[in-house]
Amino acid sequence: MVETKLPGGSATRRSGYVAAVVVVAAAMGGALPSRALAQINVLAPTFSNLNGAAAWGSLGFNTGGAHGDGRPQGRWGFAAFYGPFGGRGDTLVTFTQTFSDSGDTTGSTRARPGPRATTTRQLRGDTRRLGGGKVTLAIGYQHSSFCRFGAPPLSEALPVGGAFVASLLGPYPLPLAPARLSWYGGVGGTIVKLSDIVVRADTLAVTFDTERTFAPEAMVMLMYNVAPSYRMFVGASYQYIRFGSVSYQAAQSGDRISGTTLATLPDHLELRTVHVSLGFSFTANGLIPRR
Repeated sequence: MVETKLPGGSATRRSGYVAAVVVVAAAMGGALPSRALAQINVLAPTFSNLNGAAAWGSLGFNTGGAHGDGRPQGRWGFAAFYGPFGGRGDTLVTFTQTFSDSGDTTGSTRARPGPRATTTRQLRGDTRRLGGGKVTLAIGYQHSSFCRFGAPPLSEALPVGGAFVASLLGPYPLPLAPARLSWYGGVGGTIVKLSDIVVRADTLAVTFDTERTFAPEAMVMLMYNVAPSYRMFVGASYQYIRFGSVSYQAAQSGDRISGTTLATLPDHLELRTVHVSLGFSFTANGLIPRR
C-alpha cells in the first residue's frame, strides 16, 4: 500500500485540500463522472434555498459628537443569500424530452429481415419557481481596519470584524422607477471582539481585550438588475458598537500599570457610524446540481 503525503503534514490541511477539490469540481458542472456527481447530489437539499451571494465595500462616518472622528472608516464584506422565505411554496418544474431512433441491424435483407435496434435518449431539466417570499437571510463576514473610537488613547485606527448575519425584506418596486430598480430593507449585525490590541498610555505600552459582542445594524438598499442574474446595489446603514468591558495589562513583562495611568483609560468603548455602501450580487442558479 502506497501512501501519498500532501504538503503541510497535518490531517486537517489534507482534508481541506480534498474538500476544496470537490467543491471546485462540482462548481464546474460536469467535470465529475456521473456516479461521483450523484453522490454530491445528496448534499443538494441542504443548499436548496441558497439563492446567491454578494460582496460590498463601504465608507463609514462617526456620529459620536464631540469625541467623534470625522475621518472616513473603510469597510468590506461578503455574504451568501439564503431564501427567500415566506409567501406561497416554491414550485418545482420538470421538463422532460425523449428521443427515439430505430433501424435494421446489419445482415438483414428483404427476404429475411433482421432484428431492429432501438436507441432511446432522455433529457431532463429541473427548475424552481420561487413562491414570492420576501424574507432573505444573509450570512457572511464583515471587516474594517479603520475603526476609530475617539477616546484617548484609543484614537488610532483599530481592526474590527467578524461573522455577519442579516435579515433582508424585499424586493419592493419603486414608484415611477424602471422595473429593474427595487429596494430592500433589513436588520442585522456583526459579531465583533477586540483582542491583544497594543496602545500607548503615557510612556507605557498597554494591551487590552474586550468581550465578544453583537453590533446591530439597520440598512436600506437600492438594487438594479444589470443582467438576469447580476445586480448592483447602493445602500445606507447605521451601526452601533459597544464594548462594555475592557481589560488592560502591561505589554512587557515586569511593567505595571499605575492607578493614575489606569484612571485615564476608558472602561468601555462605543462607536456609532453611518455607512454608505456599494456592492455587487449574483444568483446561484445552476451552481448546485439539480437545484
